[in-house]
Amino acid sequence: MIPVLRGQDCWKWLDAHGPLQDDSIAETVGTVIDEVRSEGDQALLRLARRFGDPEQIELSSSEVEKICAQLDPGTKALLDRAAARIKRFAEAVMAGLKPVTVEGEGYRVGQRFQPVKRVGCYAPGGRYPLPSTALMTTIPARVAGVETVSLTCPAPHPAVLYAGTLAQVDHFYCVGGAQAVAALAFGTDTIKPVDMVVGPGNAFVTEAKRRLQGVIGIDMLAGPSEVALIADETADPKWIALDLLAQAEHDPMAKVCLMTSSENLARDVLREIGQNQDLKPDFIEESLNRGALLVLTDLKECIRASERFAAEHLQVYSEDPSLREALKDYGALFLGPYSAVALGDYGSGPNHTLPTGRAARFSSGLSPLTYLRTQSWLQATEDAQDLFRDTVEFAELEGLRLHAASARARVRSRR
Repeated sequence: MIPVLRGQDCWKWLDAHGPLQDDSIAETVGTVIDEVRSEGDQALLRLARRFGDPEQIELSSSEVEKICAQLDPGTKALLDRAAARIKRFAEAVMAGLKPVTVEGEGYRVGQRFQPVKRVGCYAPGGRYPLPSTALMTTIPARVAGVETVSLTCPAPHPAVLYAGTLAQVDHFYCVGGAQAVAALAFGTDTIKPVDMVVGPGNAFVTEAKRRLQGVIGIDMLAGPSEVALIADETADPKWIALDLLAQAEHDPMAKVCLMTSSENLARDVLREIGQNQDLKPDFIEESLNRGALLVLTDLKECIRASERFAAEHLQVYSEDPSLREALKDYGALFLGPYSAVALGDYGSGPNHTLPTGRAARFSSGLSPLTYLRTQSWLQATEDAQDLFRDTVEFAELEGLRLHAASARARVRSRR
């Protein structure tokens, strides 16, 4: 059962939180990458047989259409609605981006946004099909202007494939694990190489992304799901318990916590967590044991604890607008008792692919911006004499004589 912590035990628990890295799988992942790089499709088929995945690497458009036909109209309509919300939000993000141009004496400089050309989106297989991940990785890529979007998923579910069709995905692959990341990075006879791989996966997928970062771009090294929830004595303990359980349901390694100054609320939430036995998956006790109900001094200390945790999801059972400004470190913020994290998991608009393991201190969730490169440019004329002379002086300051010579060649003699 989830522990209730007080005083210094709260801070010890928070300090122990961080990115998970399983060194025991590093050698396995390295071997898989080497095999895929050297043997291509043959390695993929051999690994598929070993792990019980489909021995088919790519689905044709007619095969995708046939599988999607298995979906009932209600499920298609649900995915259509979610896709529309995700696309609308992504388009609003893109609309806020503007290229920059600055005029100087004899020169102009600027910055523009250029989409990555080819992206591979990973949708995990795992315990449940995740069409939501397919939507949230492929649609922002399309809105950002990515030319070629590929979707890969081990044993793809009809709902996952249909989600891909809503983003006009170019290639559907039936490959999972570290081998999928390697195949997308290097290409095989069947799989086209990409410039970036995005999407969450298990520890093997994450380790492959870590190793291949630099060969390809990645979105992030996503770990197990997290939620931190700040609440006072006015909050409904049943709702809090359900919100904590909802994130614990993701994975045995998930981490959930409540931050409150109310002993009574912590006690009541603990009691409510003990309910709903018929809804709980078998592994949920493992994830609850990793979590905590933190009883802190006051709201200020709850905010400090939240910043220390830097949660993937931060839910605040208050509609106080000042809290939005006080809270800085989180992947996504959910304000007010009606703003359940589950709403963000399934297509309210913003993305559910978010930084974990305290990475929210320095990184962002997936969005159209993930697929964009900022590119600067400079255009100088003969009249940029002050810039030329300053460049000569700066190059000489740093001892780079050929840099200085390059700029000096463009300096006019003073008359």
